[in-house]
Amino acid sequence: MTFTNGYLSYQIKKIWNIPFIVTVRDTDVNAFFKYMPHLRKTGIRILLEAEKIVFLSPKYRDLIIDKYTPDQFKQVLLEKSIVIPNGIDDYFLTNRFVNKIESAECLNIITVGLINKRKNHLAVCKAIESIYHKGKNIKYTIVGKIEDEKIFNKLRKYPFVEYKHHMTKEQLLLEYRKNDIFIMPSITETFGLTYAEAMSQGLPVIYSKGQGFDGQFNEGLVGYHVTPSNSQDIVLAIKKIIENYQNISSRCTQLVKKFDWSKIANEYIKIYNNCV
Repeated sequence: MTFTNGYLSYQIKKIWNIPFIVTVRDTDVNAFFKYMPHLRKTGIRILLEAEKIVFLSPKYRDLIIDKYTPDQFKQVLLEKSIVIPNGIDDYFLTNRFVNKIESAECLNIITVGLINKRKNHLAVCKAIESIYHKGKNIKYTIVGKIEDEKIFNKLRKYPFVEYKHHMTKEQLLLEYRKNDIFIMPSITETFGLTYAEAMSQGLPVIYSKGQGFDGQFNEGLVGYHVTPSNSQDIVLAIKKIIENYQNISSRCTQLVKKFDWSKIANEYIKIYNNCV
């Protein structure tokens, strides 16, 4: 992280001249840079001193450089920036589920993540409700630890919601396979491993516009981005996925290989070797 580990690395470089790289994460973008303007100059100085800047998504790279970087430093930071996503547990890649078929009788939608305001489950419910009341047989499964009881109590009132507690990766893989679409329009999100996990099991994904997963693939390739606060945006994304389900699902199981930790580790090794 830029403002914690990055600051320590910056101080070490000043004393011992040891080069460092820094990774920009969600709290850097959506907390420090956004809400602490008095620290922005320090953040930019750390980025300038780093040999390389790793962003988990192109959207975060563009936001930091376009919005928070002074004009005279934009090109410098852009040239030393590189986008490398997080990887997922090899278990999901080894057990990819190919040739998935959309459920015929019921549209099954899933979110895997903490139940809190940031994960935005209620916006998904509002979108699903508009489809549900038009006669579509639909189920929304929510898997994850409850952090906000008030939100959870609201979720329980929807007739199409089914809640399941935190699962092991083995249980979760089977749960993904029971579903058709993964939706998590988080208000903020560094990357979101569960998008990629769901992809490995053939699930098209719906993610937040401008957040960590947005920009990992061209729009429509494995799913669609949505404005988190716009339930009609979510409805439209669901409809577009249904119209081209088999093609999108097939691409998910192929393109998820991008999130292989062994390949990502090799990229980091190359960066470090070039910095020393």
